[in-house]
Amino acid sequence: MRIAMPRRHIPVAIGVVLAVVAIGPFLAAPAGAAPVAATAQAAGTAAAVQTAPIQVPFLASGGSVIGAGTTGFLTKDADNIVRWTRYADGVSQVIDTAGGGVVHGSASDFVVVSWGKLQRYGTEKAVVYDMATGAAPVTFNGFEGYITGAEGSALFDDGHFAHPRLSTQNGSVRTNTVVAGMTEGSESEFSIRDSLPGTALGYYKATEPAGAKKLVVVDIAGARVTDTYAPGEGATFAGGASITADRVDWAESVDGKTVLASAKRGSAEVTRVPLTGDGPAVYQGALGGGWFTFGDAWNSDAASGIVARSVTGETSVKLLDHAESVMKAADGTLLAVGTTADRGTGVYRLSVKDGKPAAELIAATGEPPAPTTPISYTGHAVPAVLNLDGVAKTPLSWKFSTSQADLTVVLKHKATSASFRGTVRPRTTGTGVLPDGSLGIDWAGETGGWSGDQAAPNGAYEWRVTARPWNGMPAVTATGAFEVTRTPKAHDYNDNGSPDLFARRTDGKLNAIDTRWDDATGRLVTGETRHWAVYTGDWNAYDRVEAVGDIAGSTAFDAVARDRAGVLWLHVGDPTVTKDPVRIGGGWNTYTQFTGGSDLTGDGRADLVAVDTVGDLYLYKGTGSTTAPFAPRTKIGYGWGIYNQLTATGQIGGNPTGDLVARDKDGVLWTYLGKGDGTFAPRTKIGGGWNVYADIVGIGDGNKDGRPDVYARTPTGATYFYPGTGDYSVPFKPRSATQTGVAPAETAYNQLF
Repeated sequence: MRIAMPRRHIPVAIGVVLAVVAIGPFLAAPAGAAPVAATAQAAGTAAAVQTAPIQVPFLASGGSVIGAGTTGFLTKDADNIVRWTRYADGVSQVIDTAGGGVVHGSASDFVVVSWGKLQRYGTEKAVVYDMATGAAPVTFNGFEGYITGAEGSALFDDGHFAHPRLSTQNGSVRTNTVVAGMTEGSESEFSIRDSLPGTALGYYKATEPAGAKKLVVVDIAGARVTDTYAPGEGATFAGGASITADRVDWAESVDGKTVLASAKRGSAEVTRVPLTGDGPAVYQGALGGGWFTFGDAWNSDAASGIVARSVTGETSVKLLDHAESVMKAADGTLLAVGTTADRGTGVYRLSVKDGKPAAELIAATGEPPAPTTPISYTGHAVPAVLNLDGVAKTPLSWKFSTSQADLTVVLKHKATSASFRGTVRPRTTGTGVLPDGSLGIDWAGETGGWSGDQAAPNGAYEWRVTARPWNGMPAVTATGAFEVTRTPKAHDYNDNGSPDLFARRTDGKLNAIDTRWDDATGRLVTGETRHWAVYTGDWNAYDRVEAVGDIAGSTAFDAVARDRAGVLWLHVGDPTVTKDPVRIGGGWNTYTQFTGGSDLTGDGRADLVAVDTVGDLYLYKGTGSTTAPFAPRTKIGYGWGIYNQLTATGQIGGNPTGDLVARDKDGVLWTYLGKGDGTFAPRTKIGGGWNVYADIVGIGDGNKDGRPDVYARTPTGATYFYPGTGDYSVPFKPRSATQTGVAPAETAYNQLF
């Protein structure tokens, strides 16, 4: 029986020693684990009656049982490590899944691992292990599509959008056969739900053209369908199904109520019994003796666990308070990773003894039983306002009646729906529980976007946290609100505190590139790239475009662009002011260079400087007016014709007003520190070699250290980040490469600003 239930995490056992043995090339210790020496004992041929549960501390943080044979069982823990554990001696073996291997378990002693084809559809190879004999693993190739399930060493694949195929083994020879009875239409599919040695049970339907779902029994030796069942009139299959030596049982749903259906093998006659009484309704498998198990596999908030119900549904027996998964074993019993209040968490064998359903703990995690009382929310430590200026991470925490719970945290920006989602796994990761017993995260001020993480936008947020207790009781959810604020940042056009770049494409479109500082790698990375909505015209109509900071009076930053007739246009960063370009004035073709964004006059507004054809430098003071964003020009220098690139950088020298950098025709970069009155101190040499760049951009604070930085791009498209130091004599640290602003495939940029 293959029913996966919602995963839960239990605290890791302390002081419990488990033997882990590596046998053959397919076994390896998990990364970071210290292997414990052990001597492998001969595996038994049948499941032994346990006088005391064997120890499985690796399931303390959660997991599921995915296979069960006569000599042992197969589990996957919370870290996705797969192990085979023997009944006879409790020795566990780690199954090697390196390189993306997928493990297929069944009600047998065979374990199958398959690997997909690189950059192609389907399975590349499959390795079959006989865990009972310990024989050398056998590798097989030649699959049409993806392996979809296994019964022992027999494998089903999806036929690569055709018909399901069965791959069977005879010694070292493997035969691939299209399953007779599964060739409706041009395509069909099959998914296993349960199996017996030599027999598989699953759901089958045609997909091209679409057909009705059927429950079928497949004879492995003959590669053919032997029995077919359909739901009753007005009913649908309800997921679970199981097969025994003489019967097939499954659940149906009729008007939201569960009906237990049963048929004798080889007979078309089906008996249907509506279940009455309260209790979980998701079918888990047959126990025999007229008893069937039900749970809440799809309802992680339920605490009803696993219940055995009689065929009439009028009598029920509680077996487990909570369960992660249920799997049929080779002897016909069921194994479950679950919890009871008196015995704790582990692997339980579900069966009928002396005519009554029972749950036997056969493998324990070593943790004492946890109380099965409901969890309750008691408070939080989330500030109403989060000022993220100069803050790398902000602690946020929530308190519940117990810290033995997994916490899911969602922070959602109300205006854009941009969201952060995180999970706290106490003790299993060593983090998450604060000294006062609350569960918390250190939020880096980021949200997830369609193209990756990005800096969280300013504005109102709502938080939603859900605590799922380890004892299997219902989860509890709490909600609240807070606001993110930052002072306006240079080159930030979407109000999220991180600099933005604009890429003028060769096809005339404009891309906006939101940057993000990755603390893990210490590099400037791309947050999100999108077509900018401020102006949708042909940006190649301009011969020069510059980001100039806030010159139009809003908190948003603006851009100016000069057309080929010499007219300068304002593109307002705040689309609520205007989405159309505003004409500033003509005659701007007299200038060879201009740049803006630094506050050169100390009034808190960005200004613009321009060099004319004779080399004179002019200051255009920002006014904050949309219709007239600059005051009349003032001449502030001469001899600036020696420079072929000017860049406003902000306060790179540590002074209170903005600065400039200028590149001369030999490629030497110079610093001009602003005095605060619209003029500059004498220049300071930064260094040579800057003529390798087509664009030099004062990007603002890209690495969140409070100092302005510089971004540069070569004519071939290579991009670099220069962190600011705050020291006017050495204003930048050595450059680091970045992929931010690198044009994607089939796209070319002719300017970044």
